[in-house]
Amino acid sequence: MSGLAALDAKCSSRLGLITISYYLWTTFVAVVVGIIMVSIIHPGGAAQKEDSEDSSKPIMSSADALLDLIR
Repeated sequence: MSGLAALDAKCSSRLGLITISYYLWTTFVAVVVGIIMVSIIHPGGAAQKEDSEDSSKPIMSSADALLDLIR
């Protein structure tokens, strides 16, 4: 922290921009990798096939799932 405080404003702002751009880039890469992995693996696909055979269970909506977090 003291090293950053010793820098002048121009160098400090440049370092801040590099840090923010690195964070945004790695977040973007993580999101893309996550979307690709979900497309390949299809998590929950087997559970949906099993549930389609048993029609006695009620179908939950997204709102029900969110409200279950609060309950």
